[in-house]
Amino acid sequence: MKRSRFFRVLAAAVILSLLMLAIPITPALGVVGITLSVTSGPPGAVITVSGTGFDLSTSGQAWFDINGDSLWTSGEPRTLFTTTATGALPAGVTLTIPAVARSTYYVRVSDGSSTATATFTITPEIAANISTGHVGDTVTVGGTGFAASTTVTIFYDASSVGTDTTGANGTFAGFTFTVPASTKGTHTVRGKDTTVYSPTVNFIVSPDITIIPTSGAVGDTVTVSGTGFATSSSVTIYFDAVSRTTTTTNSSGTFSATTFAIPEASRGTHTVKAQDGSANNDTATFTVSASITINPTSGPSGTNVTITGDGFGASRPVTITYSGTAVTTNPPSVTTNSAGYFTATFAAPVGAAGTYAVEANDGTATATAIFVSTTDATISPTTSTTAPGNVGMSLTITGVGFTPSHAITITYTSDPVVFTTTSLADGSFSYTLTVPPSLGGTHTITVTDGTITKTFTFVMESNAPPIPELTLPLVDTKLKDRLFEWEAVEDVSPASNPVTYDLQVSIDDTFSEASLVVNQTGLAEATYTLLDEEELESTDEEAPYYWRVRAVDAASNASAWSSPSTFTIGFSFEFTGWVVWVTMVVVAIAFFFIGLWIGRRGGGGEYW
Repeated sequence: MKRSRFFRVLAAAVILSLLMLAIPITPALGVVGITLSVTSGPPGAVITVSGTGFDLSTSGQAWFDINGDSLWTSGEPRTLFTTTATGALPAGVTLTIPAVARSTYYVRVSDGSSTATATFTITPEIAANISTGHVGDTVTVGGTGFAASTTVTIFYDASSVGTDTTGANGTFAGFTFTVPASTKGTHTVRGKDTTVYSPTVNFIVSPDITIIPTSGAVGDTVTVSGTGFATSSSVTIYFDAVSRTTTTTNSSGTFSATTFAIPEASRGTHTVKAQDGSANNDTATFTVSASITINPTSGPSGTNVTITGDGFGASRPVTITYSGTAVTTNPPSVTTNSAGYFTATFAAPVGAAGTYAVEANDGTATATAIFVSTTDATISPTTSTTAPGNVGMSLTITGVGFTPSHAITITYTSDPVVFTTTSLADGSFSYTLTVPPSLGGTHTITVTDGTITKTFTFVMESNAPPIPELTLPLVDTKLKDRLFEWEAVEDVSPASNPVTYDLQVSIDDTFSEASLVVNQTGLAEATYTLLDEEELESTDEEAPYYWRVRAVDAASNASAWSSPSTFTIGFSFEFTGWVVWVTMVVVAIAFFFIGLWIGRRGGGGEYW
């Protein structure tokens, strides 16, 4: 009886002891729960899941419940595991948040008999393909974790740069924008759907300059533009570390259209630098090429041409050619200075009119300019209204640039006197002509090879010769031997073209056409004897004849008429025909009776 009671007491004590041992363990085995390393984040975030109260050493799974149906579905991220001997989740149970729209989702863990849950809130996030660059660069932005199928606005700093639309999973990709004008430093990019902004990503702007053109010759104008500098700052533009100009940025750190001329510089690459007051700077390269200029760019053979070269090698000898042939220059030896510069002169060689290449070469670099050789002709001497020419003078016409080895025709005035010559093989010619008789005044001389024509003006003197002085017959005297005489006059024309004279005899002092009885022109001598057919009728002092003379030179310049003089013609008859015979008979009879009378007187009255 006592023994039985003892065992009952002992059994009760053992049971109580076991219950006391089970009290600390029971809660752990009876309550399951999980915690997440983070409870919110963008898609792509990796979270670590911790949990206790699961079946001991039991296989289980953790998953991201996209569908919200408490069951794992293919496509939902999950991780398989085995609980520890204490029913806890092992270390390293992680899940990668999938691309889903912005919302709150469940993370679930199950050991097959018990399931624990925790919430995870999706937040938006954006990413840019580049994080540094310049104003004007193109940036591509993608985003996840935004609201589904909604418009997302992208901001650069506080300004919108465009919008995109998310898909059902809250994602967009491939949105691009151009970095707007902004100062040097860090700027932010972020996206916003209907209510929520994403965290920002940084974009760092660096100074950047652009030069136009990037290559050229000394003296060319270069335009410099810049972005990404300090706001409202003075900017200095340098060429090879030498300041060339300054400008000022605007509030966005931008400057534009600043120009300078490329200074003397040798051939090759040179540095253009822009630097603001905060030492922010950027550089670009400008390649100087050899170049030449010529002045003038056109003219006839023999024209003195000045050639200037830049951008050649430093301290290099330079050869100058014209149409491939070296020319004589002044100075005779041409060498560049330390900046690749030179200048010289040369005479354009004789040749046909056309386009010729002028080339400068320093042994490495070559530059070319074009000289247009033109046709030219000169006349010597030149004449003018104040310095006219005269008949018989020599004129020399010289031409260059005409058709080589070709007939040259020289025509004097509109009533043409033609001279011909032939150009040489280099297109030049020289011809001396004697000015033919022609009227006083302006005449045109034309020179042509059939294609090229040049004209000159020749001014023939218009000065009349002196008025001749009348000598015979004297005033109011009888004309003897039909002879008229006057003083010879001299003119500017040479002896080969002496003056001529015009003689008029009139029955009155009007010298009208009806009153003229003698009208001789072009008399070479200062005398004239009337022809038989010009015999004048006898007259007396009451009705004398009038006569006058004028001089005419080879240019047809006529003097004024001399003052008229008068003369008379006495009675006369001609001893011709029967008159001669009758006169001879009468004279013979007269001599007979005179002789008879003389004989009678000498013989006492008797003459037999």
